[in-house]
Amino acid sequence: MRSFLENQFCSEKSGDLDARVRMQWADGQICFQIRGGALSFDKDATPELIIYFRDIEDARGLISGKRDPVSAFMHGNLRANGHLIWVFQTMAALSGKTAKTTT
Repeated sequence: MRSFLENQFCSEKSGDLDARVRMQWADGQICFQIRGGALSFDKDATPELIIYFRDIEDARGLISGKRDPVSAFMHGNLRANGHLIWVFQTMAALSGKTAKTTT
């Protein structure tokens, strides 16, 4: 999951997000921080935001945009401990790199 998140992370989309996050699913979890447009990992960090997924496949699908977050939320497969704005900011920051255009 770490390499997946590193590949998905887009500093331009992270904006001014400054949060310690734990993503948790049925049989695992990962902790990271987004701060100053950078993504770092720390398994001992105390999270300010916890995002719960049904399983790792749902987590990857929702983060990559292959699964619908509204449907997942309505079915209880996507939850958080609060900080709803941070959930959306985190998901945006992990929604993939922006395409570079040349002029």
